[in-house]
Amino acid sequence: PLAAIELPRLALVTIGHVWLEGDVGSPAAFVTTKLPGLVELWPVIRLRFSWPMLLPMPCLLLGAGLDLVRLDRELHEFCLGTTIGATLGMLALIFVFGLLLPFWFRIAFGTVRDLPEPTGALLRQTAAKLGFRPSRVLLLPTGGRAMNAMMVGPLPFGRILCVTDGLLGALEDELLSGVVAHEVGHARMGHPALLLLLTGVVPLLLMSPALAFDQHVASVSWQALSVVVLGVFTWSVVRTLAHRFEHEADVASVKALGAGPCSRALLAVAGAAVPHRQGWVARFTSLHPEERVRCTTMLRYELEPDFRRRFDAIGTRVRFAIFSCVGLAALVASLTWWIEWRYERVIWRLNSGDVVEARQLDAAIGNEVPERWRRTWTLVREDLAAAAELAPDAMDWPVAAKRFDEHAWARGVEVLLAKGPAAARPWFALAAEVDGPERIVRHLLHEFCDAAHEGVTARMDAVRDVLRRRGVPAELEPVFRD
Repeated sequence: PLAAIELPRLALVTIGHVWLEGDVGSPAAFVTTKLPGLVELWPVIRLRFSWPMLLPMPCLLLGAGLDLVRLDRELHEFCLGTTIGATLGMLALIFVFGLLLPFWFRIAFGTVRDLPEPTGALLRQTAAKLGFRPSRVLLLPTGGRAMNAMMVGPLPFGRILCVTDGLLGALEDELLSGVVAHEVGHARMGHPALLLLLTGVVPLLLMSPALAFDQHVASVSWQALSVVVLGVFTWSVVRTLAHRFEHEADVASVKALGAGPCSRALLAVAGAAVPHRQGWVARFTSLHPEERVRCTTMLRYELEPDFRRRFDAIGTRVRFAIFSCVGLAALVASLTWWIEWRYERVIWRLNSGDVVEARQLDAAIGNEVPERWRRTWTLVREDLAAAAELAPDAMDWPVAAKRFDEHAWARGVEVLLAKGPAAARPWFALAAEVDGPERIVRHLLHEFCDAAHEGVTARMDAVRDVLRRRGVPAELEPVFRD
């Protein structure tokens, strides 16, 4: 529904922008016969649609991944119920996303292989000379309104290089070769993968220790301040790294073609672009260094051997630092997984239907439950006791689910009527895990009993309201009667 509203609005806004920002000499010249038609407008409208079209891909990918792991109960509970499983699942998702991104980008942005000749042949020849597949140099139509080039894809597989029609119209062939050499330089230097490691993999690995950390040690104010400081620090690191990678891609162009083509291309694009103010906010948020600094760096790299050696040495240290961060994050995450596995394994086996192993693992833990687990462990042991009463010999989900389906609901109703909703929570927790036509009602009853166990009356009232609208089961009418 949101897309149905937003996409037509984007089309109308884009048409208005093109009409009002076109080359109109005076108000008298603004006549409909001189306005661009649908054929001229479509590339611009398509470009505005492209960014919203990128969003469904990761959403669909996540949904497909969750559906696939749902086919196997043990795998599903491992990925959603343990920190190591969730981390490995998200890493797999990031890998698949990296593989599919170039393919989806081509669909969303409508890229084409046919570049205008003889420019296309020259750009493909330059790419091939630098080890990049010439068939993956593509044209990105924008109606001539964007001057840009980009390397799309964090992984080598399927990676594409896109050049906009606006850039092709603004630069000479020699300067376009410098741009292509710059973009291929990003791929040759491994920049997309390095950024993915630092901004995707490292935070994901550190999420496990963060979740395991007892957040009650610090007040909410200190937690908020820590998040702000960490966010500013992270952005500073990413910005510094992005600037460094732009310089390295420039240097790759210098190695291939000399400093001239890329430097002149930068100055030409900067001269053709709309001027913008360079305040401290713009400088802090920009991921690209100033053109003047980039041109100076390229010239010095070409002419000064000492500067060249220092520049290359810094690149080696940057990569050592990135890989060290990844290794340290992996070490901290592995330590967290090892510490938490003793407790998560009980939950995993219980939710997978292996009641026998879950009881054995819980018995081995005994009273050695750390403070951060105590509240959760009380609920786990209540659920485990209920499961052991209904299916003491179950070692897989089909057996456990059959027993839960047959007895958990009836037992929950009995306890709810006799002792109240808080005591009935574990029985409805087991009943809610079983697929069936009444599963939504079972989930609502579990939610109601869980709220009673927590003492949250507002949530109890909200769930009671929903249950009344859906229809309260006949046996529970005494509980939910006004």
